[in-house]
Amino acid sequence: MRKILILFPIVFILSCSGLIYRVDPGRIEKYENKILRIFHRNLSNGLPSRPDGFCYAIDLAEIMQSAVEIGDSILFSKAYEAIKKHYIIRDTWIDSAIAWRYKNDSEIDASGTAETIHCAFAIYLAYKKWGVEEYKKLSYSLAKAYIKHGYAPEPGKFLVKNYFNYGTRTLSENTYLINQRPDFLYLIGKENNDNDMIEKSKMMYNAIISGYVKNGFFHSLYDIGVKTIIPGSDGYYPPNGVFPLISSIDISLSIIEFNPKPAREILDFFHENFGRWSDFYTLNNDKFRAQTNYASAAVYSKIIEVYLKLGKSAKYKDMIKYIVGDLLPEKIDGIINLTERNIDSFYFELAITLRTLHKARVYGL
Repeated sequence: MRKILILFPIVFILSCSGLIYRVDPGRIEKYENKILRIFHRNLSNGLPSRPDGFCYAIDLAEIMQSAVEIGDSILFSKAYEAIKKHYIIRDTWIDSAIAWRYKNDSEIDASGTAETIHCAFAIYLAYKKWGVEEYKKLSYSLAKAYIKHGYAPEPGKFLVKNYFNYGTRTLSENTYLINQRPDFLYLIGKENNDNDMIEKSKMMYNAIISGYVKNGFFHSLYDIGVKTIIPGSDGYYPPNGVFPLISSIDISLSIIEFNPKPAREILDFFHENFGRWSDFYTLNNDKFRAQTNYASAAVYSKIIEVYLKLGKSAKYKDMIKYIVGDLLPEKIDGIINLTERNIDSFYFELAITLRTLHKARVYGL
């Protein structure tokens, strides 16, 4: 214990002086190419399925967005054609929404709001990059279907439900805040001169910010029924008292153009807890406490996205270099070694991480 206590100040001094953390662009590019080879190979052989045999639309959405980010139109087209062929469900009520998952010979059970808006945004980005008119039309159609999943829980607020069940013809009861993407909705609405869509994006922000707690953390769920069961409740809560870090980071990113404060606070929280990061936290005695000693590649990638969007403050530079140069390559190797047959988040995490690596190299982190 004494040796550890002596070493901590040395590590801190060296890291602050920039002598420890380095990002090797060549090494980062090798990891980018490694992920790309896997994606091209697996999408050429069929749908990128998870261990349960289903291919989840959110994985394809993240792959499409990453393909646009790095300018790989071939990879984008592979995922895009799969979306068009298997996932766009035209229904008399919800219209052109995205099915949340697909497997051959399995019935489509429900749409997914996160899946619909993430696909819409990825296709919108493709339109902005390559100018294909079809992309603009489809992204707008999907964004309108996303809105169709929504409702106004209170005046001035708008939320989308998690899914539409095609069997029961009903929307889900619960509403996850991570499924709300006012940033995507605003940009697609602006592109199409849709004032109603733009207004709903602002109302969605109003609903999201009501679920803010502190230190960058948000409640995960909103359920209007809770207000009737628990007197005084505002309807926002964390299931089982647990706050998933990825959820709060993603929510802060979704409102960063409306209000950057939660994003700054989650980045500060990350910095203040350097090296003691966890995928899950609980709130005890007004303090967020780690529940594990493990954080995923998606968490690391998303916190780097926050850092970039907030302007690359020098305060966090060593932490970001440590994540990009040391932690992410280690995480990527771990995911690839486990393979897509053994890990649910295989495509989801690798796609998000691919974008992060590319940005890290482009922006010279």
